[in-house]
Amino acid sequence: MKPYLTKIFVLFFILSFVSSCSKDSLRENDTLQEKDAVESLNDPFLLSSIIKKTTLFYSVQGYSESVLPGAVQYMERNYQGGDNFYSAFKSPVTKMYDAMDIIKFIDASITLAQGRNSKTHEGIFTIFRVLLFSYMTDYYGDVYYSEALKGRDGILYPKYDKQTDIYKGLLTELTNAANLISTGTESISSTYDLMYAGDKAKWLKFANSVKLRLLMRVSAKLQDAGTQMTTISSLGFSSTSDNAEITFTGTTKDNSWSGGSLYWPSSDEFDRRRPCKTLVDILTTFNDPRLQIWCAPVEKPWTTDPTKNGITFTTTDPNGFTYSSTWEYVDLTNSEIATQATNILDKDKVYVGFVAGMPGDWKNGNGHYNTAAGGSTGNFKVSRFSTLFRQNSHALLQATIMNSDEVQFILAEAVVKGLISGDADTYYRAGITQSMKRWGVKDADITTYLAQSAIALPSDKAGKLEKIATQKWLALFTVSSEAYLDLRRTKLPDIFNNGYLKNYQFPVRFRYPGDELGQNKDAYDAGVATLLPAVDDQYSKMWLLQ
Repeated sequence: MKPYLTKIFVLFFILSFVSSCSKDSLRENDTLQEKDAVESLNDPFLLSSIIKKTTLFYSVQGYSESVLPGAVQYMERNYQGGDNFYSAFKSPVTKMYDAMDIIKFIDASITLAQGRNSKTHEGIFTIFRVLLFSYMTDYYGDVYYSEALKGRDGILYPKYDKQTDIYKGLLTELTNAANLISTGTESISSTYDLMYAGDKAKWLKFANSVKLRLLMRVSAKLQDAGTQMTTISSLGFSSTSDNAEITFTGTTKDNSWSGGSLYWPSSDEFDRRRPCKTLVDILTTFNDPRLQIWCAPVEKPWTTDPTKNGITFTTTDPNGFTYSSTWEYVDLTNSEIATQATNILDKDKVYVGFVAGMPGDWKNGNGHYNTAAGGSTGNFKVSRFSTLFRQNSHALLQATIMNSDEVQFILAEAVVKGLISGDADTYYRAGITQSMKRWGVKDADITTYLAQSAIALPSDKAGKLEKIATQKWLALFTVSSEAYLDLRRTKLPDIFNNGYLKNYQFPVRFRYPGDELGQNKDAYDAGVATLLPAVDDQYSKMWLLQ
């Protein structure tokens, strides 16, 4: 069992003054912040803080912040829907500073661990350091790395390292992290280790899993990526018990799922986030049992059978949540319904998604005509997310960084591409199985799912890669930060022109924070110069994509 987020959260407030909200996050104040973190606390305590901060950093981007879930077509907004068509990518994004606020603690912790000759803790902290620096470079391009957080050394305006050099450095750091964990002799406190309760073997698997992730991401650019992957292909996550995640306790906003009633006291924000039609349609096509776990039945589904009109039925999902639905006949003699005829895309279906890229006529999704009754958040013709996602805590809701199913799909792709040897089908089916187990799907239902001809890998390479990518995309649901990077890298599944999105270009990066242009301009200019074209916008390609 994963350890729960216990009263340890109260202790995190001691650190809150250290991680200020200042966006000028690498300047003079950091010298004092890092110094205080190093000299006032101990590295086991900082471990709990770093785990919590990093998992929540990833978790909120997976669901409550709709930018990335919208970009990968897991979610569409039913109101104020700019994220349905990538609007947030137009402006500078400050996630780089949010990551650096956590890295400050990590570097402080590494210093402490080195001072105590605590190799295991140093290795664990290094994994998180790599995760957050990789996030920064993967989303922005060139960023500070070798000179980051060197304020105590007098470097207040760090240079941007080239992405190729950052990746080499991160891979080396992961190798070192694994060696440190392997050779370290000190124990890990089960109290402060919120993720693995002191199990060093799982931390070692985590280091190798992150390395597999990065090697796959850079495989088109790194000549020996396959050789490196082969060395560790059997050393990463292999079961759901390995997952890098922590469970919510659901007693305060800070330790609750980011869609629950403590996080959102009003249900408006929950109602404004709807499953994307892309997601619902793919789940439906594959008879996927996760559909009923993730999505709620439509309140007033359309029917082409006039005898069903007005008939109410109830549905209870696999987690025991019950819903009421009432059929409505597509009566084109009714002028209000007739006006919406071209918008009624899904009939005789209980689960319906919101069209990808839906513009300002959000109220009319799937022909929802009674907009007065629906208000600013309602739509009776499109599914909500299931009541599971309105809980403050639940066994299926985790603050997640990386799961074992992702590793299996990485290995499946690596086999198909000839990077490693092995059986792609075995890895592929293990990925599906582990994802479904993570969402509570019964073994018998998993067996039935895998037996479908539509799930089988085809004989051709392109077909294999498409199937693997599609199942990996499904498995990364609520891990949207990784789903976005994978969709950008593979361009699979090919969903870029779905719905209204044929009118929009898919963004491939975040724009640098505005403070960089004002306060670290030389480094900023050098970073922009390596983009193709050399413009700081959401479409310019970083080294990984060139």
